[in-house]
Amino acid sequence: MTHRVSVRPSGVELEVLDGEDLFTAARRLGYRWPTVCGGKGTCRICFVRVEEGAENCSPVGPLEREGIESLRRPVDGSTRLACRLLVEGPVTVTKSGVRRRVQE
Repeated sequence: MTHRVSVRPSGVELEVLDGEDLFTAARRLGYRWPTVCGGKGTCRICFVRVEEGAENCSPVGPLEREGIESLRRPVDGSTRLACRLLVEGPVTVTKSGVRRRVQE
């Protein structure tokens, strides 16, 4: 089963698989998602703002909680790390810099 995630402001629509985090889904589908650590949850650059569908997002785990707190943001579900975010329904997030990877 897949779940649709809309990414603003780029207008990218991602089909995220059950059990797949948002960052991994974007890479699988050929998109560049801003990161330094490559999805390990340590750089915190992949963070998103959840605009709609927070009820369809996985709970915040300890590593993600630490990352959100280090960004000085509230751990209320509105800021999430894409590399830790699993979805179970439609979600809309805001993240600048998401774009199609250039094929070499």
